[in-house]
Amino acid sequence: MASPSSSVLAALAGNTFVTLIKVVAFLASGSGAMLSEAIHSGADTANQALLYFGLRRGSRRADEDFHYGYGGERFIFGLLSAAGIFFVGCGVTVYHGIETLRHPVVPEVGLLTVAVLAIAFVIEGTVLLVAVRSMDPHRGAMSRLRFLRERADPATVAIILEDGVAVAGVLVAGAGIAAAKLTGIPYFDGVASILIGLSLGLVAIYLVLENRKLLLGGAVPEEVEAKFIEILRAWPSVMAVRDVKTRQLTPEAYTLKAELVFRAEHFGAILKTKHAEDGHVPSAEDFVDYADTTISALSKDVDELEAAVRAAIPFARHIDIEVDASKAS
Repeated sequence: MASPSSSVLAALAGNTFVTLIKVVAFLASGSGAMLSEAIHSGADTANQALLYFGLRRGSRRADEDFHYGYGGERFIFGLLSAAGIFFVGCGVTVYHGIETLRHPVVPEVGLLTVAVLAIAFVIEGTVLLVAVRSMDPHRGAMSRLRFLRERADPATVAIILEDGVAVAGVLVAGAGIAAAKLTGIPYFDGVASILIGLSLGLVAIYLVLENRKLLLGGAVPEEVEAKFIEILRAWPSVMAVRDVKTRQLTPEAYTLKAELVFRAEHFGAILKTKHAEDGHVPSAEDFVDYADTTISALSKDVDELEAAVRAAIPFARHIDIEVDASKAS
């Protein structure tokens, strides 16, 4: 199935074409709702170009300047895209709808207008379907709605919401144009334009909040953190788990951190097995050897623990285990 980048490219290509034919239909009909649809599609096209640029920049590998990579750039461009939806898609569309109500004109509706609406519905519906199906390889047993809310890439969320509103907008615009033409009351056209604009405003606000949360680096989902703690507590050498902190770098990359109190007797048994010699008085070299053995055993244990966490939580890209030397209470 499609990746976020391919979904964005499909949306970009589809909306570029749809914008052009809607402009032609507006010029032919003079419909305010059709102009709103053209503005809507034009804003979507520009926003999807921003999303694609953000995905490309965000996919760069970590380097000396950014040790955790550039994934956050996706959210910066997501915010810019959401701002474009709000100010251009919502603002201009609502303004034009109000102007249509102030200076009403019954739109001219012909075969071209109907054809453009039908073509736009098919193209934007197809793009929406591609974006929805792009989630399927990654969501596992989660429902599409839950995956969209909790785990989907912000670019995929933006495409689904924008094209969902676009499909609904085509229906609203068609209903407004038809009602204005059939009744001779041009206000239906202006109301349709305002409804389209307001729906875009709601989408923009939602996307701003989602990208803000990811830029701030919110905690991982509760069930993921609970799984992390469960693995730590069940580990044979761990006596207590303290100060657990988590962060989402991107929807598919987590940082997990915890302070652990290890069982002294666990590593004591390793030393006893390695160095048990009846009647032997330890020398200075023996103590160095004991320390080296303990450090090696602890390092190996932590490595195995991190591997177990990654096996259970594949998105755990960075795991920070700190040793707490205090006694467990």
